[in-house]
Amino acid sequence: QGVKVAVFDTGLGKHHPHFRQIVERTDWTNEKTADDGLGHGTFVAGLIASSDHRCVGFAPAASIYAYKVFTKKQVSFTSWFLDAFNHAILRGINVLNLSIGGPDFTDVPFMDKVWELTANGIILISAIGNDGPKFGTLNNPADQMDVIGVGGINVDSKIARFSSRGMTTWELPGGYGRVKPDIVTYGSSVYGSALDGNCRALSGTSVASPVVAGAVAVMLSGIEDKRLWNPAVVKQVLVEGATRLPNVATMFEQGAGKMNIVASFQFMRRYSPRIT
Repeated sequence: QGVKVAVFDTGLGKHHPHFRQIVERTDWTNEKTADDGLGHGTFVAGLIASSDHRCVGFAPAASIYAYKVFTKKQVSFTSWFLDAFNHAILRGINVLNLSIGGPDFTDVPFMDKVWELTANGIILISAIGNDGPKFGTLNNPADQMDVIGVGGINVDSKIARFSSRGMTTWELPGGYGRVKPDIVTYGSSVYGSALDGNCRALSGTSVASPVVAGAVAVMLSGIEDKRLWNPAVVKQVLVEGATRLPNVATMFEQGAGKMNIVASFQFMRRYSPRIT
């Protein structure tokens, strides 16, 4: 409760029965409706904040800001994102989920705006991509240093074949070889909200990312001044609390390991800044 979560996706229906707190729906596309015509945005938002007992989200009391930046044909433009990003900053969003990504690392305005978001205290969580199992298949912006990049695991806590792998390969020399993903969590056959008010299963790192976003919203709900917990601190909390998966060859597959919300919350409660 008291946490503002922005979902950048394909929109969300105003009267969808699974959601208690849809505070704002804004259409940045050319479709002239903030409704979801595809179902992806509804599913992602549901993993964060569904109140339906059949497919309950992590944080049903979170305030949802649904920003439509993709059409039902999955078309988008950088300008739509930039406008929506600016709006999120003005709204004082706490957590922003991006279940999107791509290999276009030359989109400098987009990348710079991502830096601006985190500089304004917005915790940005993004899917690492579905281009595995080869290495060096990361998507942007999840591979940026200030973004929490999330990979996917299956029900047996094994790295999902589809989940993109590190290392980072495209940045300037200082960024080459950075460990990504940061953490992994469930992304295979996860149950979530459907357009028709029922529930359905979906797989992908687009699924894993909002699982982490919902968990972060839960952790932030117990903090009075949420702006004290900047993106770097929250990322450290998630990394410190993660559980290393056995029999995984490299950290470029699992990052710090599987998200452990209990361990991360316990670390968060006793956290104090360290000078390094």
